[in-house]
Amino acid sequence: MSEKITTHQPKRNPIVSYFASAFEEFGKVTWPTKEQAALLTGVIIAISLLTAVLIGVFDLGLAELYKLALDKFSSIQTQ
Repeated sequence: MSEKITTHQPKRNPIVSYFASAFEEFGKVTWPTKEQAALLTGVIIAISLLTAVLIGVFDLGLAELYKLALDKFSSIQTQ
């Protein structure tokens, strides 16, 4: 019969184990260069500004449509 050989390993604190493995993973990360980070930050800012302008224009258009509809509706009721 085969016997199972077990080795007794001391248990580590789960919090210490978590942070130890997290720091180990940080070592495996390929970080962008300064130039890449600056370029990507610029792209994100440009896309955010473009999105804000588009949403603002859309909101302004809907507000004007709403005013036009209210004016039309109020002129129909006064007749």
